[in-house]
Amino acid sequence: MKSSLPLFISVLIPLAGCGAREEGLHLNLGLAHQPAQEVQRVGTQRHFTNNRGEQITLTRAYVTVNSVEIFACPVTGARKWLQWLSPLGTAHAHSVTDPRRMGTPYVDSLERADGEVLEMQALQPSPGSYCRARLVLGPADADAEQMPEGALMLNKTLLLEGQVTSADGATVRPFRLESAGLASAELPFEALTLSDDDREASLRFTLAYDRWLNDVDWASADAASQALTNVGNTIALSRQP
Repeated sequence: MKSSLPLFISVLIPLAGCGAREEGLHLNLGLAHQPAQEVQRVGTQRHFTNNRGEQITLTRAYVTVNSVEIFACPVTGARKWLQWLSPLGTAHAHSVTDPRRMGTPYVDSLERADGEVLEMQALQPSPGSYCRARLVLGPADADAEQMPEGALMLNKTLLLEGQVTSADGATVRPFRLESAGLASAELPFEALTLSDDDREASLRFTLAYDRWLNDVDWASADAASQALTNVGNTIALSRQP
């Protein structure tokens, strides 16, 4: 009896070509900042209370989103066979311009209104289903979008300025926290599928700035690193209609 494997492969090979990248697919990426609790805004300043009851006034705040990358949903069964037979779906991982990764840094600033969306570079991934995103915070380079005047954020990831009043109101101290470190957020989302029938989708990342200064040890040399870690831990992701 002849093996049916050659016939099986001959059927799969034409299907495997469906994993090739198609032009015209777009995943739009938006960035916004929105407090998790009530915040008082006066001009560009923000006044709020952190988790230790300290009164925070942010007079200036910038954070750099260095990159965003999306990842396909796990494949099983016949879909894994297709992936094995055709490398087209993953070939872009070795190219300079990756259609699943945004490599242009964007600087977010509290000079924008809460909830106002900054449209970042759209991705053009190959057809498929995607379930996870990785956002990396890292230093801005000379090509960063939304760079503040005077290239203030060049080679910086985070800059926070303001003052903190102790929970008992006894002490008030100014602060300036700067970091050129890295932080990241791994964010799952409800599967979205891009195809000929659904050629466009949108994701929005939201930064909860009123949680960036939770548990910061103001006297520590690591205060800026603590704040940057908080930024990474408080990023939310949502799919948009």
